[in-house]
Amino acid sequence: MITAFVVFTIAAIGTYAIRLSGVFLLGGDRELPPRVRKALSLVAPAAMAAIVANSLLLNEGEWRAFGAWHLAALVAVGVALWKRSMGWTLAAGVVAFAALLLAGL
Repeated sequence: MITAFVVFTIAAIGTYAIRLSGVFLLGGDRELPPRVRKALSLVAPAAMAAIVANSLLLNEGEWRAFGAWHLAALVAVGVALWKRSMGWTLAAGVVAFAALLLAGL
């Protein structure tokens, strides 16, 4: 019987091997075309947006009711527009969410 630890370890090794294959295939003096570089620079923000949208809108497959998640997200958006800093944005969102939960919302 395969344990969860073995499955996660194999998945981690496979993921790491896939990442290394890109380094070996594109290593050396090769330069990526500008369109590919631009597309790759947008992957991380798109993944973060998908995670945040899923967290805000769904709770175990059901629509999430308006509450602390949404208010904390509004605080984070406000700080992001004001400070233009990922660190400040994340910190403000976490603090706002914790405060709203402690307040019973």
